[in-house]
Amino acid sequence: LVEDNHNLIYSFMKKNHLALIFLTVITMVAVWYLKSPTNNSGDDTGEVLDSAVSSRLDVITSMREAVREERSLAVAALDAVIASDESSVTQKASALSEKQVISDLTEKEVVLEVQIINLGYQDAFVHCTSSGVEVVVVSNDNSGSSALDIINMVYSSFDNADNVVVNFQTVEELTKA
Repeated sequence: LVEDNHNLIYSFMKKNHLALIFLTVITMVAVWYLKSPTNNSGDDTGEVLDSAVSSRLDVITSMREAVREERSLAVAALDAVIASDESSVTQKASALSEKQVISDLTEKEVVLEVQIINLGYQDAFVHCTSSGVEVVVVSNDNSGSSALDIINMVYSSFDNADNVVVNFQTVEELTKA
């Protein structure tokens, strides 16, 4: 009798568990549908995106994606060193340290991009390499004082920034490149 009750309770819990999973999936799909950028229900204003703006986003996004892929490959190689039984403790510690440097570098770049955008620019791309820091600012205005402000922000964000290049580009210039 106890065994039958145990099986009955287990079967009931299993069905409830599946029902909760199903309910969660349904809820996630509903939220995704409501937040979907292709969902036109309710707020169809008839606005058409400017092709130059979408191209600008595509260009900056592809630049960011290229850096992300390059760093992902480097992190994967470092993970292989860390996971290897043949790696020494020193090699593993060095790989962990390099992974942290890559993570910190990416974080600093993103924070600096947000700070530049918060200055009122349309978009920004920051890429730090061993040879220096390159900053692409999407703007129609390219004054020397603005460039100096951005250079100072780079120097305060990156300790080893020897060579800083700030390149102001308009949306049209970005789409031609």
